[in-house]
Amino acid sequence: MPTMVDSGQRRCTRCGALLSRFNAGTRCASCQDGPAARRADPAFWRDPTVRRAVAAWELGTVVKLFRKHTGLSQAGVARMVNIDQAEVSRLERGLKQIRDRRQFVQWTDALGVPEELLGLLPAADPHIPGATSRPGYADTRGCGYAALPEGPGQLLLPVGRFVSTTAIPVLTLPAASFLGHSLRLDSRPELDDWRAMPMRALVVANRTVDGAVRQFVTDARPSGVRTTASGPVDIPAAYELDDLTYGILWAMSGFEAALLGDDQALHTLLASLTASPGSPLASDHGLTEVSTMLIGSETAARYILGHRDHLGDAPVFWTREQRGEEAATWLFFRHKYRYLERMAPRRPGSTSGRGFCVPETAVASSPAYERVLMFLAIALMESFSIRTWVTGDGGFAHTDGFVLSHGRRAVIASWVRTEGASHLAVTARPGALRTFADVTGHVSHHSATAAEQAGQRLAATAEYLGLDASWLGRRCAQLSAAGTERLARPRSRLLGLEGLEAACRFVAEQLVIIPRTRTAPTR
Repeated sequence: MPTMVDSGQRRCTRCGALLSRFNAGTRCASCQDGPAARRADPAFWRDPTVRRAVAAWELGTVVKLFRKHTGLSQAGVARMVNIDQAEVSRLERGLKQIRDRRQFVQWTDALGVPEELLGLLPAADPHIPGATSRPGYADTRGCGYAALPEGPGQLLLPVGRFVSTTAIPVLTLPAASFLGHSLRLDSRPELDDWRAMPMRALVVANRTVDGAVRQFVTDARPSGVRTTASGPVDIPAAYELDDLTYGILWAMSGFEAALLGDDQALHTLLASLTASPGSPLASDHGLTEVSTMLIGSETAARYILGHRDHLGDAPVFWTREQRGEEAATWLFFRHKYRYLERMAPRRPGSTSGRGFCVPETAVASSPAYERVLMFLAIALMESFSIRTWVTGDGGFAHTDGFVLSHGRRAVIASWVRTEGASHLAVTARPGALRTFADVTGHVSHHSATAAEQAGQRLAATAEYLGLDASWLGRRCAQLSAAGTERLARPRSRLLGLEGLEAACRFVAEQLVIIPRTRTAPTR
């Protein structure tokens, strides 16, 4: 349990960042190793072995050589990048790879890789917006996506920290017309055959608007049943490929591929799952990391729900999700939406609270589509009358997830970044309750997104994540009107779209954006 320190506002003596109330030192977590330990000698970066490792994106090798040169521990490197020590260990052992250019550049910045070496980085994936730039805020209005060539092909979705690289078959055709709010593809034999494909596949319509090629995607089998009927295909204009739709496809397809690959084992595990502390998790069964996330998440949810009646009407939550990939589980894991329904405040007009620790390094290293997923997950919380708080203070990054009923008890339930071993416990000790109350109290009073109204908090959240609030409001309104079933219909019974649709609907309502008339197409 963290130790309480002086409640006055103290700042890091090195970088000036606000210190956590549970940090008894004089420096924040990112600065604790000191400037000397954070940098290697220039000669180190001239070593041919180091240069080859950087050029090949062999981050585990780079980190091992860097630690040997500087004498830093894995924990020290982890603090520099504001991640868990376990992730550094997995990188060095080859169990984790970084293939997203933004994430790799985050590491090169933290390790102090000279600018001239960055020219050795391979070309970015053309389907990742803004991936050729240094960490920062990419345009979230559809720019930066390379057009998919006409004919059959595939949309290659990049690896994440948990999801694997996913390739979705696509058939790209020119749109015959763009009328009202949809594009039409005329019937043709190859299109009819594509619509009968049993696996996840997409149909993509090309249309040139104002001299630029824009692309609109839809699930090849939106009805969920095999069809031999021929005929035109209409694609809603709301399904334009941009950071919103790309993020949805990335998360859904990545989660789905992993869960379907473990379907039989997951069915057996979920049937025997208990909410008892110390229950064996997916890491004991050789499952994918996404399946491990699902088992850990459901274990924690069942544990909390087992104590629901003792937590009062509006308990306060602390969560460990820092990136869109983790937060997207709220949008797509069906059990998490049901959990939110049962944990929502019971009395009309009452509100609960949920704190997030999203360090600025996590924001800067995340592609825009992943930040959109984080935004939507926070919006989903707000839609259930859960007031959200966001802190960038890395000192809170390792705080266990918990649910607090003031003056009664706290339920500890962590599954995010716990290496396959959920932390489950209940405590009513006064000291522990004060500690958890101080965590939520500090974050609620120093939230980067503090505002009185939900819409204002959402706008502030968008700003913190480097996203365009007006674009989010307009696109969520469009997607809410069209529905998401034809865009990303789940193939796994463990996944759903209820959370995504609730989040889009709430964003559209709260940001009060009237959808603009679309640009007149080039005929």
